[in-house]
Amino acid sequence: MDYARTESLQASLDSEQEGSTISESGSCDAYDHPRPSFAEEHGLVELLEGDKAYDLIYRNCKSGLGGDQCQLLSILRNGFGTLGARAKLKSFQVFQEAVETKHVGGEGGGGSRVKYGWCAVTKAELKSVLEYGFSQPSNDGSYGRGLYLSPDNALLECVKESAADSEDGMRFLLLSRVILGKSEVVPRGSTQSCPSSPEFDSGVDDLASPKKYIVWSTHMNTHLLPEFLVCIKTPFNFNRKQNQNQSPRRLRSPWMPFPVLIKALSKFLPQSQIFIIQKHYRDQQDMRISRSELIQRVRRITGDKLLVHIIKTLGHKVQQR
Repeated sequence: MDYARTESLQASLDSEQEGSTISESGSCDAYDHPRPSFAEEHGLVELLEGDKAYDLIYRNCKSGLGGDQCQLLSILRNGFGTLGARAKLKSFQVFQEAVETKHVGGEGGGGSRVKYGWCAVTKAELKSVLEYGFSQPSNDGSYGRGLYLSPDNALLECVKESAADSEDGMRFLLLSRVILGKSEVVPRGSTQSCPSSPEFDSGVDDLASPKKYIVWSTHMNTHLLPEFLVCIKTPFNFNRKQNQNQSPRRLRSPWMPFPVLIKALSKFLPQSQIFIIQKHYRDQQDMRISRSELIQRVRRITGDKLLVHIIKTLGHKVQQR
């Protein structure tokens, strides 16, 4: 979903900066220094109902958060008013063009594949993130060293993995443009910190239906551009309720020989991931790990969506032989 055109942002920056030098009261008295608003302090522009971007994000939030369980307080746009912020905007555009050129004529049509993604930040770190960029990702590192974002249609995943910024349930969610380019699957437990080869630009937890975009620590201030901030308030027990609502899923499938499964997976996964799966299979054959452990390791690499797709496609054919 395209909430705003990055290329058109700079055209309106100068006129907005002129307006921002006048206080809301209209006073120009040198001794009258009204305290800057939250938006002004962080270089943001508050969007109002009726604005196209506001309406799109509002509908996305309402549907993504499941109705009225969360209160949407405000939606703000990055004003890119400082020299540092403008430099980040130009840098993002340069890297977008570079990734676009890199993948021209590649599989799937190539391209920079710019998507929107959500990530939560604290109020304390918000200003420095907007001005200077991201420093140390605040995640558990379960998918390697980098910043994890939820796709724009998976806001609930982002909120569930964040913590309230205060006792009143305030949360600050950045909606950013992400240069994905060509993505590779990153299994849970990975210690990866950069692309596994020059052909890849980003990582995902699942190729067929990603819940996480993984922007490596080497890329998170070149391939990522925060454009909007959404402030919401959640119930005090929001995270606990969400965890209680999650029931463990069991993967049930027709029996399929692992060599057949590996051959099918090779059409979807990079060779490096296939090598890992083959190693796990050999370990199971040599009785170093159990079959159930093998299945769990393969699931962590492929994700259930891709695995179910392959099993549904090939499972019945295998059974009929």
